Amino acid sequence: MYISNEIVYLQMQKSGSSHVTAVLRKYTKGKAWEKHAQLTDYQAFKDRLIVSSVRNPWDWYVSLWAYGCSGKGGLRKYLTSLPVSELRHAVRSGEIGVSLRSAVRMASQAGRRPNWKRLYADAADAGNFRAWLKLMLGAEGQFISKEGYSASPIKAAAGFMTYRFLALTTEFGQWNAIGRKLTTQEDVAAFADRHSIATRIMRMETLNADLLDVLQSIGAKVTLDALEAISKTNTSTHRKYTDYYDDEAYQLVAKRDRFIVDRFGYQMF
Repeated sequence: MYISNEIVYLQMQKSGSSHVTAVLRKYTKGKAWEKHAQLTDYQAFKDRLIVSSVRNPWDWYVSLWAYGCSGKGGLRKYLTSLPVSELRHAVRSGEIGVSLRSAVRMASQAGRRPNWKRLYADAADAGNFRAWLKLMLGAEGQFISKEGYSASPIKAAAGFMTYRFLALTTEFGQWNAIGRKLTTQEDVAAFADRHSIATRIMRMETLNADLLDVLQSIGAKVTLDALEAISKTNTSTHRKYTDYYDDEAYQLVAKRDRFIVDRFGYQMF
């Protein structure tokens, strides 16, 4: 999260957040807080422009996976360290019951658990990506305790991207009291309508143009050429994202992250 006197930027993973933060550091006087953190005190900052960013969900999952293939990323570290990472999560989050049940379940499946390290072995391997995606968005993924996902009933109605996006862009207290407990796509959309705190959402596909608009709205003197001259960081290397999908994988994202698809009008191509 980045906060200045004029703006609060909520850093959605793999949606250009490192680039946006670098630009904001250059053109505003602010402070970077814990990366990808939630805004826990909305009332203290609601007078500022609150923005976040989003990305085509089919592209987002490929980027998230490919970043892990480079040996980076918290999700990769978490998945390749199971079930030990479940125990660590239990201690840190206080969700002892859910996390320990998941850890015990995984320990009991020794020899039958997904080989996450193998699935992160090659960013060019579309078969590995599809296997990873089907685990992440299928029944196996609903046991992932990272960021509280498996402890939240919303896992039945929302994929991991939707979960992360809503956790960042809706009011913290309402998210924990109501949002995480939703079980239908319709209720998820209605909740976002009522409790979103982000007044502007920038798209990864038009990031610099959207960022220019945001900066100019707070009086910053900046040009599009200047923004495009700032190199992007924390990028992942992979083929064109459409190369990784078969129809089953495509439909899985369309169904599980329907909120993102519908809210921002995304299509596969």
